[in-house]
Amino acid sequence: MILIYTSKNIKHKAESVIHEHGTNNVYQICENLRIVLLKEDLGCINGFLQYYKERETYLIHVNKNSVHPDLIIAHELGHYYLHKNLNSFQMENCSLVLGNKLEIQANAFATELLLPDHIISNELPNLQNWTLKQIASFFQLPLFVVEYKMEHMNLLSHQGQQEFRKFAW
Repeated sequence: MILIYTSKNIKHKAESVIHEHGTNNVYQICENLRIVLLKEDLGCINGFLQYYKERETYLIHVNKNSVHPDLIIAHELGHYYLHKNLNSFQMENCSLVLGNKLEIQANAFATELLLPDHIISNELPNLQNWTLKQIASFFQLPLFVVEYKMEHMNLLSHQGQQEFRKFAW
């Protein structure tokens, strides 16, 4: 059965992962889970999660040319925590809408893992009057991650929400 998670479910899952591992550091989480990270030239693919059955090991392949490897690893951890029991070969027969939904869920998980509410809340006094681009630069994350987070924390102005919808993932 394929579970379709709500934003709230995904947020709680990411929070439980942070609590379980005592960190939101994706490298430490992978080490704790014994997930092997492989940086390699993947062409136009950012990364993917693979189960190596013979060794009962999960691998995360990350494009070595990626600007944001932490985000890619967090995204693949999203697939690990939310979708690891799905058979990707069986999913080829499913609609593109479902595949896109799973990618959106993994992106939401990555955002919640890398930028939990308490980090934004703690920094909020320092971020007053900053643009979203400045905030993204401060956290060393892509703009769409900060936009998603700010919208879900209800921190965007009405105009900012309209602009965000133009770039929604």
